[in-house]
Amino acid sequence: MDIRPHGEGAHKKLVEYLEYNYKEFIEYEISLIDDLRVIRNKIAYDGFFVRKDYLERKTMDIQKIISKLRALIVMKIDVYG
Repeated sequence: MDIRPHGEGAHKKLVEYLEYNYKEFIEYEISLIDDLRVIRNKIAYDGFFVRKDYLERKTMDIQKIISKLRALIVMKIDVYG
């Protein structure tokens, strides 16, 4: 049985899942992840271009989120692997 979200709204559901099930992420980080989801949709469907200054301002925060996600993966592998 495949319980992964798919179709319209799937990425939004994944962000909501992360918010409710992983309290390691603060509100700002969840908001940034959701902003990145919206930007990704604009890029894919509207031909949107991300401004360089946005990336420069958000790089450290994005890297911090990636580090947290990696740590969660390692923890899950250790527990279930």
